[in-house]
This record gives sequence, C-alpha cells and structure tokens, in this order.
Amino acid sequence: MKPVFTKILEGAEIATFATKEVRQPSFSTEFHFHGACQMTYIVQSEGKRIIGDSIDSYSSDELTFVGPDLPHVWHNDTSELDPAQESRSMALYIEPRLMIEVLAHFFNTHKIAAFLNTSKRGLIFHGETKQRLKQKLEQMIPLDYGFQKTILLLEIIELLSATNEYEYLSSPGYTHNYSSTDNDKIDRIFKFVFNNFTKEIPLDQVAGLANMSKHSFCRYFKSRTQKTFVQFVNEVRVSESCRLIAENKLQITNIAFACGFNSLSNFNKIFKSIKGVTPSKYRTQLQS
Repeated sequence: MKPVFTKILEGAEIATFATKEVRQPSFSTEFHFHGACQMTYIVQSEGKRIIGDSIDSYSSDELTFVGPDLPHVWHNDTSELDPAQESRSMALYIEPRLMIEVLAHFFNTHKIAAFLNTSKRGLIFHGETKQRLKQKLEQMIPLDYGFQKTILLLEIIELLSATNEYEYLSSPGYTHNYSSTDNDKIDRIFKFVFNNFTKEIPLDQVAGLANMSKHSFCRYFKSRTQKTFVQFVNEVRVSESCRLIAENKLQITNIAFACGFNSLSNFNKIFKSIKGVTPSKYRTQLQS
C-alpha cells in the first residue's frame, strides 16, 4: 500500500511535516495507513470513523492524533448530508523519524519520542490542550512553509509531549495484519457496513463485495480485523446508538431499532458486552 504521506508531501519544500485543509461536500477518506503521524481536527462534519480497532462516531470539533502505521478511515453517509453544509477538516502530518533526528540536534527528545510511541494506539484530545492545539493548527494552515509555520509546529510538539488531556482509542498492544493488497477490499466492506448497518446485512452480499465465499470471507475478515464480521457490525451499531443516546431525543427502544437491532433484549445484551453498562445506565452516566 503506497503511504498517503508520500502523496501529501509531493511538491512540499520540506519532508518533515505538512499541513492540509479539506473543504468539500462530504468528508470521507479511503481506509489506509502510512508512516506519518496525523493530527486531524474536524471543523465541521459527522459520521463514522475507525482508528486501529476503535469504531466510533465522530462529529464537529473533534481532534485526534493517529500514530505511524495505524489504520484509519473517516466516512460520511452522503445520503444523510445537508447539501447546503460544507464538510471541513484540517490536518498536520509529521514524519516521526525525521522529526526526532532534526530536533535531537537541539535538545533531548525523550519526551517527544515517548509521546509518538504512545500515539501508536491513536489518541483523542479534550480540555485546554484541544483548544490550544486547534488554534495553532488553524494558524498554521494558511502559512507558507517557513519560519512562522515551523515555530507553530514546535509549539504543537511541545504541547503534545507535555499533556495528559487525551484518551486512547485502540486497545493496548493493538497491531494490524493488513497487507498492501487489502486496502480497496477492506475499504469497500467497511463503507458498505457504514451505509447499511441500520438494516439486516446478508453475509453472502458482503462476501460478494470481496469476491469470496462466505466461509473464506469470515476467515479473511477475522484475520485482518481481529474481529468477527458480526462483532464488527455490532460495534458500528453500538457506536451509532451511543451518539443517539447522547442526543437524548429518542427512547432506548426506538434507538435499538433505529440502529439495526431486531429486539430490545438483544440490543441491551450487545450494548453491555461492548460498553460495560446497559443503554439506560449509559444515558444516566452522560446526564450526570
């Protein structure tokens, strides 16, 4: 799989970092991984995202940091988008090895290296750190590569290496088994589920997307994602139910059926197995 970082840096004056702003009707990336670290701020958009083995909803004002070689994808269901609303995101890409080599000429880089190692699980920021990071990223985006942009980069790195205002996204010890031939196939499967999880998903239909028999597909999917296909679909459904519970507009029963579960009891059982609490308890925790 060709690292996306290589494409991003084409034409850049330097090879240690790059910034990118996306403004388009939808914000949807291909499933991929690359050697660069990627800090992404969602200015305006919402949908589903996968970072490592974490499956969740995302929304505006979210700031994440994806470490090197950690698979990730963001996806909108374009049928649900408001055509009058623009999706917008900003990103900073850092080549970690080169960055450490450059900074090591000036000071001890142990804290920076420790943070970059931590980021291999994927991080989501909150609090004052998130506010300061997004402000500096917003300042960086329009600048040409030069002294001012580099100073802002160093300030961001200083913030990252000193904060604990983040949560991990992927499981401890997560490693992926994707190869260079998996990109398009996995991307098709993931996005099909993202767009169809509210209804029954026939296994033979999904296996057909991968040009496999049902048995071969199940074995292939488990070997790559470390989850069964049913488990993956349930995690997508639960992530959407968490978003709806947080909105606090629907009853739990209505949420269960809106997210593709065929009964309330099944929803309660699967939700608790993934989140550790029942949907009702989850709503209570959010409200308190």
